Amino acid sequence: MPFSSGALMSTTEDLLQWQNALTQNKLLKKESLEKAFRKYKLNNGEEISYGYGWHIKDIAGMLSREHGGHLFGYKSMAVYIPSKDIYAVTLSNCDCNSPTEITRKIAEIALKNFENQ
Repeated sequence: MPFSSGALMSTTEDLLQWQNALTQNKLLKKESLEKAFRKYKLNNGEEISYGYGWHIKDIAGMLSREHGGHLFGYKSMAVYIPSKDIYAVTLSNCDCNSPTEITRKIAEIALKNFENQ
């Protein structure tokens, strides 16, 4: 039975506060975050799209930082597009489907709306 992760509860507002603290370098130094938010190479030379806790991906040609989780009936996904300061979060109390694709789609829609302004 998980201990710490099982004892945590959060809201989208909490996660926005977390994201803002990351963005504003209130939790970690900029240099540390740069290490977390970049791709790395394995010993065999293969590049992986995972930094220190975040997946480093691409949405519509824009760099995205993504992190999700799940625990006994709950799933979550967060996607941040730093160049446009777009943050999308999905929290689910059903572990029947992954929220990853819908969260990525929401971020992509927000990106398109941002570009059309």
